Amino acid sequence: MSKFYEQFLKREFVTGMIFDVDGTLLDSMPVWAHSGERYLATLGVHAPASLGKTLFSLTMQQGAQYIKKTYGLSQTAEEIRAGIIRTVLEAYRKETGFKPSALDFLNTLRAAAIPMIVVTSNDKPLVEAAFERLGIRSYFKDILTCGDFGSGKDQPDIFYAAAERINSQVSGTWVAEDGLYAICTAKKAGFRTIGIADASSRDDEADIRHLSDYFLFDYADDV
Repeated sequence: MSKFYEQFLKREFVTGMIFDVDGTLLDSMPVWAHSGERYLATLGVHAPASLGKTLFSLTMQQGAQYIKKTYGLSQTAEEIRAGIIRTVLEAYRKETGFKPSALDFLNTLRAAAIPMIVVTSNDKPLVEAAFERLGIRSYFKDILTCGDFGSGKDQPDIFYAAAERINSQVSGTWVAEDGLYAICTAKKAGFRTIGIADASSRDDEADIRHLSDYFLFDYADDV
C-alpha cells in the first residue's frame, strides 16, 4: 500500500483540483466552534463550551442576536457579528494549520502542474490570511466564495465556474470536500470527489464515505 498523495496522480485522470478550505485543507473548524466563546472572552465574559453547539445551526446574524440577548451585551448585533469575525480572523492569521498531510498533497499537485482553485463558504480575507501565513496562496488560481459568487454549494454553478476558471474539463476535475451536501452537489454535476473526515461532519461520515471516490482521514492514508 502507498500513501494517497503519492498514488493519486498515477491512478486517476486529473485535469484540475477544486478544494474546500475549512475541514478540508485547514483544521479550522474548532476555531469556528469556539468563536462565540473567544469573542465573549475579549469582553471579559465567560461562556460555556456548549455555546458552539448552540450557534452551529444559526446564521452569523442570528448567532450575534442570541449572544446579545443571552449575555445582555450593550453592543448591537452587527457589532457582535463584526467582533466575532475579527476574533476568527486573528486565529486564521496566527494559528490555524493544515489538515494532516494536506501540504504534501498540495505540493504533489503543484509539482505536476495540476491547476488548483478554492471554492469556499468562508470569507475571502480569512482564507487569504491563513494561506499567506502558510505560504500557499500562490498555489491557487483563485478563491471563489459563495458570498461573492451569489450561489452556494447546494447548486453546481460555483463548481462549474471554478472548473472553467482553471480550464479543466469536468470529468477530470476533482473536488475535495468535508461537507456531505457539497459532495452530493459535485457528484451529481459530474465531478469526481475526495471526502475528507472532520469532526464537524462526523454524523455524515457514512454517507460521505459512500458517495466519495476516495475517503480520507489523512492525505497520507494508504490506498
